[in-house]
Amino acid sequence: MRHQHFAFWRNSRRLTSLVVGLLFLMTTFPASAQFKPQDRKPASGNSRAGGSRGCSSRGIPLTQLAPVTFIGKTASTRPMFIWYMSSSQNVRFRLFEFDSATSIKQIGKVQEIPTIVGINQLKLPLNYPELIVGKTYLWQIAIDCENDTIINHAEFTVIKSQSLPKNQFTSIPEKINYYTEKELWYEALSEALKATESGKLGQTGANLVKELAQSEMPMGSEIDRKNIQQRIEYLQKIASETI
Repeated sequence: MRHQHFAFWRNSRRLTSLVVGLLFLMTTFPASAQFKPQDRKPASGNSRAGGSRGCSSRGIPLTQLAPVTFIGKTASTRPMFIWYMSSSQNVRFRLFEFDSATSIKQIGKVQEIPTIVGINQLKLPLNYPELIVGKTYLWQIAIDCENDTIINHAEFTVIKSQSLPKNQFTSIPEKINYYTEKELWYEALSEALKATESGKLGQTGANLVKELAQSEMPMGSEIDRKNIQQRIEYLQKIASETI
């Protein structure tokens, strides 16, 4: 009887240890959230994809790593803008604010930005005014090629940031999970790049870009659909080649 009682006590301890261990793993390594936005308000005609020529002959063309077919979201008044380059040359950055659903006005002056091959980042410079919650904006980057100029646009809106308890997050993955759940694309990708080499996406960033590719919505004319489909293929290649 004493032996049976000891065996039961020992097995109970093992079971308790197993449960505690599983709970520890669940809290230490949170499940990875995915960027699957439900609120995908279509972008205006101002950011329709254009054909990529000229510089694209060198490989993947200038590509914005942000929603293009629908309006992205950020809770930052100075968000991080991220794009891919296959060559290192200056790009021209412009920012526009929507006056109405169809009318935009430029904010600040054109900014000449040096780049590197691979992933590039630009936090909204201090010589631009802080963005306004509730407003919709369009950011543009352009490069000159031998026989062409390539211009990319992406629209986004600034939403009200929710107050977070201090020290709520203990790791980058936890922050990324929160941002993807809230559909805050700009914060999610920016956070993912904090732990990567210069010019690289890293595995987490690559996964996000693949999810971005899946979220884009080919629509409009046949030319628009073909351009977006080509953009989706470029995003997938960038995700594979810049880990």
